[in-house]
Amino acid sequence: MKKYLLFLLMVAGALCLHAQQRTTAQRPTTQASAAKTFVLQDGKLGPIQIGQRFANIPATYAGLYDKYTRKVETMADEDGEWTVEYYQFTKAGKNIFRVDIDDDKKMSHLTLQAGSASIVKTQDGYYVGYPARTLFTKKRMNWSTYYQGTAFASNGHYTYFVDSDDIPNTDVPYNASDFKPTAKISSILYHLSTEPY
Repeated sequence: MKKYLLFLLMVAGALCLHAQQRTTAQRPTTQASAAKTFVLQDGKLGPIQIGQRFANIPATYAGLYDKYTRKVETMADEDGEWTVEYYQFTKAGKNIFRVDIDDDKKMSHLTLQAGSASIVKTQDGYYVGYPARTLFTKKRMNWSTYYQGTAFASNGHYTYFVDSDDIPNTDVPYNASDFKPTAKISSILYHLSTEPY
């Protein structure tokens, strides 16, 4: 009888150990499949803090970007030329966000781009790709046109952009119906100033 009881305990223990090992082996797959969402809040996104110097920024940041590149461009208009310095952050070849650098080598503002749509949200839950009509209804803002083919509106530190092609019947949207039903936020700019962009 003792031998039979001991045998049953050994079998039960082996079954429990096998079930525990199988559950442990399945956990990494479940955790790996859940994509992490980052929040742009108070000018901070991952290792980036707007208003600080661009220093000690890691070359990669898991889930957010796998590379960044320094860029310098010369801009010109009727008033003359000027230089723009920024860092372009990418993930799997897609533009996630851009950080512009001011004359003091500080990060002056951050622009969320198309590649950020599924991984970055603002603290209010808005993201690139968010429906423009819903944004217009939820956030009462004054909209303006922009020379680079977008309309934009600012609220606090954030400026939201929508492609002008998505506003077919007017230069400036005055009603949610002025946007095409499929219109989306094309980019979101975070800047230190709360003055309209």
